[in-house]
Order: sequence, then C-alpha cells, then structure tokens
Amino acid sequence: MAARKIHAKAKKIAAHLMEVSEADLEWEIDRFKVRGDDAKFKTMTQIAWAAYNSPPPGLEPGLEAVHYYDPPNFTFPFGIYLCVVDIDKGTGETKIRRFYALDDCGTRINPMIIEGQIHGGLTEGFAVAMGQLLSFDKQGNIQGNSLMDYFLPTAVETPHWETDHTVTPSPHHPIGAKGVAESPHVGSIPTFTSAMVDAFAHLGVTHFNMPHTAYRVWQQLKKSGMNT
Repeated sequence: MAARKIHAKAKKIAAHLMEVSEADLEWEIDRFKVRGDDAKFKTMTQIAWAAYNSPPPGLEPGLEAVHYYDPPNFTFPFGIYLCVVDIDKGTGETKIRRFYALDDCGTRINPMIIEGQIHGGLTEGFAVAMGQLLSFDKQGNIQGNSLMDYFLPTAVETPHWETDHTVTPSPHHPIGAKGVAESPHVGSIPTFTSAMVDAFAHLGVTHFNMPHTAYRVWQQLKKSGMNT
C-alpha cells in the first residue's frame, strides 16, 4: 500500500515534468512514459530527484510513504490433507506411506518460500502427532529435558511430502494473499491421528491419544488382540 502511494505521487511528478496529464501516462518497468510515445518518459531516478529538489507547486517534497494496514476482515487460507500409514503389528512401528497436502494461500507471492513453510509445517505436525512427548516421573521431573530424549525429526525420519496448491485470492487483501505458515501444521496433526484411528476402526477404536509412538501403538494392538 505504501508503494502504491509512492507510485501515485511519482505519476503526478512525472506529469508535471513532461507537462502532460496523468491520464496520458503509463508505467513501464522503471519509468512513466507518454502513451504512444516511447521517446517521451521520465525514469524513477529522475522523478525521485525532482521530488526532493523541484516538486510541483502544492506537493510536499520527498518520495516516501508510510501505511498502516488494517484489514477489513480476516483472510482464510484452506487446504486438504490425506495420509496413508503402514503399522507393524508386531512392534507398533508406524511408517507414513504417503502424505498429500494441498494448500490455498491465495495469491502466491514467493512460491519457494511457501513450499519451505509448508514442508516445515508438515514436519512439525509429524513430530507432534507421531513422537513428541513430555513425560514426567513420580517426583514431577521432566524426563525429556534435552533433544537427545525428545523426538526432533530429521531428513531421515521425515516422510516424503506430496504438495499441491490451488489459488483463491482473498477479497480482503490488496493483492489477494493469505497466510500459510500455520496451515500445514494445524491441518497435518489431525490427519495423522485420523489415519491411525482409521487403521483400528474395524476394531471399534474411535479415539487415539497423541503422540502415536511405537510403544503406544503396540499397547493398542495388544489391547485389541492384534499382535498375538
């Protein structure tokens, strides 16, 4: 929004410098030029110099802007996540066979950063759902008080993420963008749990506490008579 204010002011200055109407100007990469005349233009360098040294009458010197953005409503990113798991009936060890993640964060400003955020969020979700547990002894001492005793997934443990996207611009944002960093984290955690519950659904299981560590899954298998 600040850039748009600067753009509008620069256009006024360019029109003044070339003695034409603002309506006669069009923007091209780094300059305003007279529509239909490529030889008549003013670059942003020239416009910036004029803004500070010889602005049009009645126009405040300088070419800078501040804007405080207050969105008229929330933006709502959304997506869909699908997970397939393989569970070893003898040990309770769970492998993620496939995980498909589709996110919609509206206009994608930087696709590479978005992919990084999604991969990071999914990995965080995987950690929370499948292994991160803070246990305490009878005296209330935490037993996982270092990263040696706490599940922190690396490239070795992290599944392969199949990512996809759709683009639905937000009507409440100047360029239609939405948030994305929290989406895969929030969406992936229940997806992992849903896959685990589904694996035991034929035994009447409708709830499965996180995290789904091998020992916890083995306990559920034993309780259900599946590992005998």
